Amino acid sequence: MTRVALQPRVPTADLLGFALELQRRHEAQSSTSVRKARGQFFTPPSVAAFMARLFSTFPRELRVLDPGAGTGTLSAAICQEILRLRSPRHVEFVLYETDPDVIALLAENMAHCRSVLARAGHRVQYAIQQRDFVLSAPSAVRERTLFDAPGAGEQFDAVIMNPPYYKIAGDSEHARAMGRVVHGQPNIYALFLALAAELLRPEGELVAITPRSFTNGPYFRDFRRWFLQHVRLQHIHLFESRRETFREADVLQESIITLVRKTTRDRKSITVSTSFGRDLDEDAASMEVPASTVIDDSSSDLVIRIPENRHDARIVKLIASWPRRFTDHGLRVSTGKVVLFRARQFLLASPHGASAVPLLSIHNVRPFHTLWPLTKGNKPLAFKACPASRQLLVPAKNYVLVRRFSAKEERRRLTASCFLKDSACAPMIALENHLNYVYHAERDLSEDEVYGLAALLNAALFDRYFRAVSGNTQVNAAEIRSLPLPDLETVARIGKRVRGLSSFVRGASEHVVLRELGINGALETYLEELAL
Repeated sequence: MTRVALQPRVPTADLLGFALELQRRHEAQSSTSVRKARGQFFTPPSVAAFMARLFSTFPRELRVLDPGAGTGTLSAAICQEILRLRSPRHVEFVLYETDPDVIALLAENMAHCRSVLARAGHRVQYAIQQRDFVLSAPSAVRERTLFDAPGAGEQFDAVIMNPPYYKIAGDSEHARAMGRVVHGQPNIYALFLALAAELLRPEGELVAITPRSFTNGPYFRDFRRWFLQHVRLQHIHLFESRRETFREADVLQESIITLVRKTTRDRKSITVSTSFGRDLDEDAASMEVPASTVIDDSSSDLVIRIPENRHDARIVKLIASWPRRFTDHGLRVSTGKVVLFRARQFLLASPHGASAVPLLSIHNVRPFHTLWPLTKGNKPLAFKACPASRQLLVPAKNYVLVRRFSAKEERRRLTASCFLKDSACAPMIALENHLNYVYHAERDLSEDEVYGLAALLNAALFDRYFRAVSGNTQVNAAEIRSLPLPDLETVARIGKRVRGLSSFVRGASEHVVLRELGINGALETYLEELAL
């Protein structure tokens, strides 16, 4: 990572300080629960300032769109940057906000910005639209109605946004209006991104802070394809902490800032920067990553991968070079069938009895080891096997079990254990739906293959790759299916060597994985340190 030193900045009026006071005034008069229900999480001033600095230029005549404007902190950050310019600017803001409790504060903020910039020789105009951005903004990407005004719609030089975040139903009014770019049950913020991108002028730029969830997964696949056909990714900023960015609102999610440009010119590299939380320095740590490393179009999913450092970028490039994925090897990944609250009549407190079969859940899965029976609070230990429950059971075969969720205190996203049919005490087992299980479609996995797959999934190598692909602590079966994988002969060799270890500690198994894959040098040191 390199430090990019920015030019010294001349002290100016504290527009962001004024905006922060308005934020606090609104938060004092409203409840956190109401703001969460509206998907309303105000941008911290330090983050807003960083976002405004990402724009490459502000032309003399500048039109800015701020959808979901809140109290106007992001627009104030743009004004703060314009104050630093020597030559005068004419700036026109269009701001959308639906919360009636915020409108007066937004108007106060923009009036203050206009007054301060006027004294510095700049001209500011603004229009506040108290309307739903997705349903009312003119755009070709929205399905047109008879009530829409004619014409191509407004266009903007710059869009800056912190859109609302909440899931919408596939048949909702918003989803129907944006049917070309959504699939399943998407999040409202993706609709904001698509519509805003449509409203950009050629070479215009959009800066947004959003959840990271749009970068992978089937619900956002259609959106990613549409979005990356219309704009080019320029910069991604990743917050390493899932809690710090919006800590006052107690939001637990991985957030990113993206800069995109409406251009037909492809970039050979994309800038990736990182910070732990929202306390961003003006000389943020950043690196240039090949665009092919960040944007993976090798499958129909079109995934955006975000390595946190140069070692992770090498890992992404290495694993992405493997030509085959889990499913190409005949491997299948499914999710456990038992949903506890729906199967109460089959849950057993004791593992004993003729009809009792093992019930396995997250707490039974440790690196390489499947521990059963294992008492944990009042959780059931076994499952009743009977004709009525048969569809919830799977045959006792050789499996790799993978936790779908990682605990808060764990450093790893991926935890995999080995389950061998020879150790089973019953012909069937029950797997709770917080587990994924890996098996072969046409035959039993060999013990060497089971241990080899578990070694790879438990390795820091795969954990770092998975973190670059997914910002979720949840590990979906679809994400495992799409993971690149060495050939099964190599997997079996890894498993044979791991089985010969005196203990299955991650450091020792990591060394086996790296040796078999030919990884050495600085990358080997980095991964072995992570494994300790």
